[in-house]
Amino acid sequence: MAIAKMKKLTLLAEQSNKDLLLKAVQELQRVEIVPVSEEDEEAILTQVESESFSRSQGEYETQLQEVRHALDYLREYIPEPGLMARMRKGPETMTLQELEKSVEQTDIQAWVEKINSKEEQLNELQEERKLLVEQEEYLRKWSSLSFHPSELQSFRMMNAQVGTINSEMITEFTTAAKDAGTIYYEEIFRTNDDAAFLVVGPSEETETINRLLLEFQFTPIDYPFESVPAEELKKNLKLQEELRQRKADLEKELRSYKKAPRDLELAEEYYYNLSQRETAKSLLLNTTNLFVLSGWLEEEKIPNLTRLIEDTVGKDQVAIIEDEVTSADYKSVPIVLKNNSFVEPFETVTEMYSLPQYDEIDPTPLLVPFQILFFGMMSADLGYGLILWAATFAALKTLHLKDGMKKNLKFFHLLSYGVMGFGLIYGSFFGFELPFMLLSIQEDVIPVLLLSVAFGFIQMMVGLVTNGIVKNKQGQRASSYIDGYAWAMILTGILLWVLGSMVFNNSIMSTIGILLAAVNAVGILFVSALASKNKGLGLALGAYNIYGISGYVGDIVSYTRLMALGVSGASIGMAFNMIVGFLPTGARFTVGILLMVALHALNIFLTYLSAYVHTARLQFVEFFGKFYEGGGRPLNPLKTLEKHVSLRSKD
Repeated sequence: MAIAKMKKLTLLAEQSNKDLLLKAVQELQRVEIVPVSEEDEEAILTQVESESFSRSQGEYETQLQEVRHALDYLREYIPEPGLMARMRKGPETMTLQELEKSVEQTDIQAWVEKINSKEEQLNELQEERKLLVEQEEYLRKWSSLSFHPSELQSFRMMNAQVGTINSEMITEFTTAAKDAGTIYYEEIFRTNDDAAFLVVGPSEETETINRLLLEFQFTPIDYPFESVPAEELKKNLKLQEELRQRKADLEKELRSYKKAPRDLELAEEYYYNLSQRETAKSLLLNTTNLFVLSGWLEEEKIPNLTRLIEDTVGKDQVAIIEDEVTSADYKSVPIVLKNNSFVEPFETVTEMYSLPQYDEIDPTPLLVPFQILFFGMMSADLGYGLILWAATFAALKTLHLKDGMKKNLKFFHLLSYGVMGFGLIYGSFFGFELPFMLLSIQEDVIPVLLLSVAFGFIQMMVGLVTNGIVKNKQGQRASSYIDGYAWAMILTGILLWVLGSMVFNNSIMSTIGILLAAVNAVGILFVSALASKNKGLGLALGAYNIYGISGYVGDIVSYTRLMALGVSGASIGMAFNMIVGFLPTGARFTVGILLMVALHALNIFLTYLSAYVHTARLQFVEFFGKFYEGGGRPLNPLKTLEKHVSLRSKD
């Protein structure tokens, strides 16, 4: 229904034009390059001598990674503008040729080397400072030591040692030292982990001292500095200040590279594009003088490709062969959805489930009215809808958005009309009742419930009829009746019977309904048996198919969530208003306003989240399950990066 018609192209050109041709294909951004089929490869290689062409893309990928690393590192010192600022300004626009010319005229490698050099220097400074901080911590502990530990080695009459013991042994150590009588000790510092002592005693008591120190696991000081700790600490702090200044100078220099971010962003685009073209070359069929490119392209885009090739290479330099898609290709054909500007935003719903196969239909146009209807019915508040409408409208009109973001915002903008519409029907405005309404959420619960079921019944009928149409086009005539038309008639018959016997008290309507349902139930049995080689098995399958009516009952019940979520969201909004209404008069217009905003913001989030999830569930299970399989794959064209710039076609 809305699947773009695809063509398989084969392009034949000389090796000398390979790079130019790939550039033209990449600029179009719509051609998916695929390996040449075995049949075509064999036919080509029988006529020309084959030669293997292999060109490493490692160089481009290495340059791309270097540019990205340099850009990411520089962003720590020159932050890129915020998201809102970027979206208000929009990306820079240029052609592929302008991009490549700009990068080729800039010494990108010089920027990379400068930034890498500064990074290395800063890393070295960081390591030096880390070492100095560790030394500072050590020196601060020993700062009260007024002499150099090496001086103790010059004592002849005394045995003097400086070292540490575990803090838990301090009391026992000092007691033992006192008991020794001739040993002098002095505490230098104490921490949670250890304590330092100066221990002095007569030389003749060396053995006693050593035994005492060994008992308490005394660790002699390992002092690697030339001066006393206080002097070394001053030197350390001075060095740290110098390192901080050097670091500040380097960072200031990095912040002065104002032009570098744009140059590196363009270089990222440039090397990514080259890398992608180099990757595409591995999919080409090469001979000594020629190469063959095979790919998928939308039929309507072929003139655009032809024009680009003529401008880039020349019309006579490339042979273009167009092949029609056959049924054998259906599984491999990439899918491109083609819808008008109103339906296009809803393609995100189809893509979230699965793209259609080439011989299916695009379900997007069918789901659009139900998506708006269901989302609106489950949200159903004029105030909430106005907020969604205003926010999306402002973003679409004032911001420069990428295609994906613009598509999503337009999707929610269109959904806001359903929310506002049902807000008017239910007479709800931020949980307050409007003076006019068609249905009351509080008093007309049963009519709203019946309306939900009616909408669900209509969607199921659309799905079943669509199933019949699709299967009929695919040549599955028996299946089109059994799984599509017959069930549509059976459900219609049941509806007529219910209306005739319970609502309008019309026996004719009731009888027609019973006959319609019965005839098609028998039809399912008959056609199932007729379409099967084993008639008994076919009859059994038909009976099992009819037994599946319980599933349709469950589907109908699922649509009651349209009523349930609408009622719950409105009730929560009313409850929030009541809470604020209980506040004293003065508080209502101060704290009450803030509370109202916060509570309704929470309810808006929960309401829209629930409506989105449950609408998707109804579409995917109750609707798509009736006629849609999916399983198609998206087109994966040779594209440019377009992360920092927006590429336009040549004038």
